[in-house]
Formats: sequence, C-alpha cells, structure tokens
Amino acid sequence: MPQDITIATEKPSYSTTGLIAVTSATAYTTTEPTATAPTTTGQDFLISTNLGDKPSLLRIAPFCGAAVAPTSGTFASGGLRVIGWSIYTQTNGTAFYVPQVLVDLALGLTTGTVQTELVNGVAQYPFSTITAGSGVPTVNLYSPGTASASNVEPCAVVIDCIGMQFIQLQFKATATVSTPKMGAFHSFL
Repeated sequence: MPQDITIATEKPSYSTTGLIAVTSATAYTTTEPTATAPTTTGQDFLISTNLGDKPSLLRIAPFCGAAVAPTSGTFASGGLRVIGWSIYTQTNGTAFYVPQVLVDLALGLTTGTVQTELVNGVAQYPFSTITAGSGVPTVNLYSPGTASASNVEPCAVVIDCIGMQFIQLQFKATATVSTPKMGAFHSFL
C-alpha cells in the first residue's frame, strides 16, 4: 500500500543585521573576484550562513532607521543588493572568491504612516514596497505596499541562493533624514 509523503520545511527565526549607517547617495561597493574573503564593512553586511556551503533559500525583510521617523520623501531610493560568493580553490591550494549578484532590489516606504518597530530598544521602520531589477534569477517578492499607497505592511523577499558559500547584503539610499541607517531581518529556509 502506498505511503503518504510529508515534506516539512523548517521555520527558522529571523536573525538581524541591526542598523548599518548609510551615506546618502553612495553607490554599492564594487564586487569582483578576489583572493580576499568577503566581510562586513561599511555599507555591506556578511550573513553567517551556519549551513556550511549549502544554503538554499534566503528570506529577507528590509528596514531602515534614522534619528527621526523617515518618510517616503526623506528616505528615498532605498536599495538592497544581495551578493552570493563561491570559492574556487587554486592549484596552489589558496581560495579565490567569485561573486554573483543574486538580486538588486529597490525599496520604498509607504506614503501613509510608516510603522515603527522597537527592536532591541531601537526604532526601526520597515520598507513596504519592493521591486527586483530585471534579469534576476528566481526571486519571490512580497510587496503589500504596491496595492495601496497608504499600505504600511512590511515587504519581504525570498531569494534562491543555491550553491553560494557566503551571502553579502549591500545597502544604499538617498536620504535627507538625519543619520540614515538600513538593515534587514534574514533567515535561510
């Protein structure tokens, strides 16, 4: 007699990048093959995969922060680039790191009242609209803000990152608000 097959997906809790300072109108860091391992530096954050070299899907919910509550006008042109890194082992045994842009995301705040999340005692403001640049691989967007300008629900994305050994998040924004910062909740599925 046939047996039912049950497929269970883990439901891991989010980790967070915390809030990372961004300099308004600063472009993404150039990523190119290198003999230096990727790191967390400046407006870039290296996610600890905890999965060896086999992460599969990455779930991200981006947010921003500032000295005062941002608006769609004071925190504009938010962007998040996700870079996957693979290692090539050279004939002399040393590692060579090869990057791949997994997705370029454009982020936005609602024109309505932006939600305030108090996380670890720090105010964070979730982005509510998200769009992916053209030519990206499999990406699932959850963008409630596109349904209504006043929609305040947070957006999220699920990214295929099969085979990547390191995942790096790069942040950018054009902001007139004081001390702009960005970050993201993230988890591997």
